[in-house]
Amino acid sequence: MTLTLQAEMAEPYVYLDNRALVLSNGAHGLIFHRAQGRWLAETLTIIADERRATRILQHRLFGGFVEEDGTVVLFAGTHDDTVSVRLSASAFAALRAELGSG
Repeated sequence: MTLTLQAEMAEPYVYLDNRALVLSNGAHGLIFHRAQGRWLAETLTIIADERRATRILQHRLFGGFVEEDGTVVLFAGTHDDTVSVRLSASAFAALRAELGSG
């Protein structure tokens, strides 16, 4: 059996559930396993408190910065392949609340 479906590229998004955090800029995405939740939550806290953070865990990096208008840019990936997305201040706060302490 063969099945071919028409599809289109998704808009950029951040997705979080009990298994993973996904960051996608539309063309590329990156998945963090929820076992890294504490490290992710700590990074978001640093971004909120210090307005910037870049952290590296093994071969992956995660970080971001707060722009003047309160918008938050998150970036993640490896040294040679990084994805970035922009979140409103309220979306960033919702992500932090949902992730909790990891």
